[in-house]
Amino acid sequence: MTILVTGANKGIGLEICRQLARLGHRVILSARSAERGERAVKDLAKDGLKVEFLLLDTADEDSILRAARELKARIAVLHVLINNAAILDTWQGTILDAKAADLRDTFVTNTLGPILLTQALLPFLVAGKPSRVINVSSQLGSVQNMTDGWAGYGISKAALNAATRKFAQALAPYGISVNAASPGWVRTDMGGDSASLPVEKGAQNIVRLVTDVPHSLTNHFLEENGEIPW
Repeated sequence: MTILVTGANKGIGLEICRQLARLGHRVILSARSAERGERAVKDLAKDGLKVEFLLLDTADEDSILRAARELKARIAVLHVLINNAAILDTWQGTILDAKAADLRDTFVTNTLGPILLTQALLPFLVAGKPSRVINVSSQLGSVQNMTDGWAGYGISKAALNAATRKFAQALAPYGISVNAASPGWVRTDMGGDSASLPVEKGAQNIVRLVTDVPHSLTNHFLEENGEIPW
């Protein structure tokens, strides 16, 4: 399969690429920095893993459109899109202190970016059907379980979950399944050193949706042990 992973030069995204490449898939690693993205590809190559690089800033609509044009010259089909790129505004920040710029930035990267990218890559996904879109979300985006804290991040992930449901219904006739998934609390730059899961396990929780979950499953919010309430 041909698989594109966004925000993949480090952390969970990089490990997702590593695990998928080990399984023999054609993996396209995207990042907003050419230097960091190409370095990640070289690091994977040291382990004997061939991964391609695509320059893509999901917070920039022009970058999304340029990336789609570049992909047209490189691939005919896309079987899996993993919308992983995300930013965290303020650690445990209350909504009472949330700044407009932080809220705007998290929404643009964490919600609007995946929406626009999925739209831009739809022809490739249709050509690759049955295909999948996996939106990497978070338990912090569950409206039912939501409390104060991580204001911009939680709100943007809740909005991403809403977009997941919209896309799942809109793309079902095209043979494309769409699900949101939480990797868990993972030890990365974003998750911090106190997180309960190593990056390998967090990535595995996303990779299994490519390898172990039937394509017919769509419109769900998933974690390792089952479903998360929207």
